[in-house]
Amino acid sequence: MALMSVADLQQLISTRIGEKMTLPETETAAVAQAAGRVLAADILSPIHVPEADVSAMDGYALPCAASCGDTFEIVGESAAGQPFSDGLAAGQCVRIMTGAVVPGGCAAVVMQENAALGADGRLRVLQDTPAACNIRFAGEEIRSGMTVLHKGRILRHADVMLLAALGLGRVPVYRRLRVAVLSTGNELTEAGEPLAAPGRIYDSNRPMLMSRLRDFPVETVDLKCVRDNLDDVIRVLDEAAQNHDVVMTSGGVSVGDYDYMREAVLRLGAIHHYKVAMKPGKPFVFGQMFRTWYFGLPGNPVSGFAGFDVFVKAALWQLCGACDIPQPLRFQAALTAPVAKSAGRLEMQRAVIARQADGSWTAAPCGAQDSHRILGASRANAYMILPPQAVSLNIGDQVEVQPFGSSFL
Repeated sequence: MALMSVADLQQLISTRIGEKMTLPETETAAVAQAAGRVLAADILSPIHVPEADVSAMDGYALPCAASCGDTFEIVGESAAGQPFSDGLAAGQCVRIMTGAVVPGGCAAVVMQENAALGADGRLRVLQDTPAACNIRFAGEEIRSGMTVLHKGRILRHADVMLLAALGLGRVPVYRRLRVAVLSTGNELTEAGEPLAAPGRIYDSNRPMLMSRLRDFPVETVDLKCVRDNLDDVIRVLDEAAQNHDVVMTSGGVSVGDYDYMREAVLRLGAIHHYKVAMKPGKPFVFGQMFRTWYFGLPGNPVSGFAGFDVFVKAALWQLCGACDIPQPLRFQAALTAPVAKSAGRLEMQRAVIARQADGSWTAAPCGAQDSHRILGASRANAYMILPPQAVSLNIGDQVEVQPFGSSFL
């Protein structure tokens, strides 16, 4: 099978999922725990925001627009949660606090900095105060019945603030996907156990994948490690496909004598694509087993790490029901060291990026870029995205970078 470009494989995955996926069932979540979940229905506001005309400032509510020098008799107070309920006559005003209901018949609020009490106890206006000044009117921000959030939105922390302000205690969301994770390889040993023989290594991929899945609304099921035996691999994958929405594996997807994962998936379902023109991460399997989606990541740790970012993230959000798939942040940075590259494949090289005093960004490659080098991946904070046609670059050349996260040490 020919190598497919990164963009084409991303589009193929999105298209296949869009054609065949079924949205997860709906449940409700407490608003305070809803961030990161995918909204399963439009949210209409049950109330006006503000619900009533309220003051935007500490000051005095006036029955009319006022000019500098006008005076008023203070006859009461309106505080947040304790409105002034009596009527006002001409020439009267009410002391009012920020967020308090503006008494009926009042036309403006003068800030307390722009007013003073005279010796006679009357309020004197020190600055012209036009009608509607410093009043937040009922429904000014949100009208009752207005759609404030749309189905398919990945809820954010600010959305929690909005929903709670509307008085909503629970919201409809899609249930969490069930994602099974397993690795394969006779050489693998679980962390915490001794390496029993020469050539054994610790399984770093499965813990990495399970850690990364914590950023998604999924239930992760650890299926441990399967040995390099086709019958065993088929058995485990068959059971996983019966009970999970997604199966994600590490290792066994290349062309070695003991790489059985791809063959097992073909026995149970279909592979939609196998190899991609990306480094690291050329062997990447995308397919289906019954109604379960399958992502087969390569065994080299950094290959799996990069493949998750480039292909799996967006697919998971789509399967979770999200309409607007989060896009990676990318921007330009100047190299502070040379970069070696050959033309032919898109390369996701690990780098350390830093913001300079003038606001510009720099990038430095984080050691050797072989796909087994986990220390460099740990020390890096970004990828350098080097297009297929690019060749070796020099100090000062601009490269596109993609941060691992939203903050940088």
